[in-house]
Amino acid sequence: MSRAMPTIHERYPAIASLEASPFSALLGLKVESAEIGVAVVRMPFAARLLNDGGLDVPIHGGAIASLADFAACAAVWTRPETSRSATIAMTINYTGPGIRSDLIAHARVRRAGRRVASLTVEVRDAAGALIADALVTYKVA
Repeated sequence: MSRAMPTIHERYPAIASLEASPFSALLGLKVESAEIGVAVVRMPFAARLLNDGGLDVPIHGGAIASLADFAACAAVWTRPETSRSATIAMTINYTGPGIRSDLIAHARVRRAGRRVASLTVEVRDAAGALIADALVTYKVA
C-alpha cells in the first residue's frame, strides 16, 4: 500500500495560516505549489480587484503588489529555519496590464542569511504574459 504524498499544508503548516489571514482571504490567494525556497501562488480574477471602469480595466496595482508580497512570504516560510518573518522592502515593476485573468506569482529565495532573505517574484497572467516583477527583502528569524 502506498502512502499519499503530503499536502502543501502538511509539509509547510505556516502556509495554511498565511492563506487564512483576512486580507489574503479577501484577495483569494492560494498557494498552488511549494518546495524549499520556492512558492507559486494564484490570485483568482475578481471584480473587487479592479480599478474603476468595468471588467475590462486592469487589476489594481496594489492587489498585484499584495500578491507578490504574499508569494515571497510563502517562499520564505518553506525554509525550515524560518520561525518569524516581516517585509523589510519591496520594489515592484509593472510590465503589463492584468485584464480578466487570474494572476500567478512565482517566488524564489535568491539568498538567505540568518536575519535577512532576498527574493525575486514574477507575476504572470493565465496566458503567461509578464505583468510585474518584484524584488522583496524579508527579515527572518
